[in-house]
This record gives sequence, C-alpha cells and structure tokens, in this order.
Amino acid sequence: MNLHEIRYTFEHGLLPHCFFEEKEKLIGLVLQNKEILFQIIDDIFTQEKVENPYSAEQFTVEKGKITDEVMMIKFTFPAPEEEPLCYCSYLFFDKGFEKLGYFCIERGNALGGASPFVCAWTQDGSHVNYGNCTFENQNDFLRCADIYMEREYGMKREES
Repeated sequence: MNLHEIRYTFEHGLLPHCFFEEKEKLIGLVLQNKEILFQIIDDIFTQEKVENPYSAEQFTVEKGKITDEVMMIKFTFPAPEEEPLCYCSYLFFDKGFEKLGYFCIERGNALGGASPFVCAWTQDGSHVNYGNCTFENQNDFLRCADIYMEREYGMKREES
C-alpha cells in the first residue's frame, strides 16, 4: 500500500468498522489514550514498510455532548493530500450505543469548488455523500449533527 491507500483504509475502513462493531471499546480506547489514532496508523505504516510522514500531534480526539442522551467524538487527521481523504470524522452515539452515526469531512474536488464534502459511513458499509460544507462557524460539525439528529430523533434545529 502507498500513503493514500493507508490513509483511506484507516479513515474509511478501519475506524468506521471499529466504531460500528466495537463502539464502546473504541470510544473507551480513544478517551483513555489520546495518541491511539496515531499509534494505529503508525503501526499500519510500519507493517506496510512505508515511511510515516505524520506526527502524533496531527491526530486529535475531542469529545462533546449534544444533548443529555447524545455524545460526539471528533477525530482530527493531518490535512488530506487528495480526495477523498479526510480532514476529520465525527462519531455520534447515544448512551446505549444504539443510535450511531459516523461522518467524514472529506477533501473536495474542483467540481465542488474544492469545498469539503460531508459524507457518512453506515453500519452496512455504505458510503453516503451529503454534499459540500465549509469550516466557517463550525458548519462541518453542524451539518453532521443536524443530519444525525434528524435521522435518529426526528429533530430539526431552528435556523437563526
């Protein structure tokens, strides 16, 4: 595998799969060890005998609370070199880990004015593209949260 294939496999394969299959375990690991994302991808680079151009500081984990029932974890990755690698992923889940959402903010292309795409992976392995977003005023996060909350709870945020 090359750098692109390693990142794609990590961001679009391994992480969504682990989230849907081992949700509580994955969330626990990333909250206990903020460097786990780097350690995992670094292991893949080592196994593939490809030099890892990234540092641990380029991978971050943040947590947030959407409602009393809904939590969010954000994974931030190094700036993507090309489409469809990710800037970040947003993981949404309820306290019982029954309502899950895995969203990716992917590097855009010339057709979309180079604006990032809001995409999602589903539990059955389908990839869904929700169109472009921006990073202004947390538009990327708000788009993901709106899609998740409407899909899982039928709730729409009032436009201000």
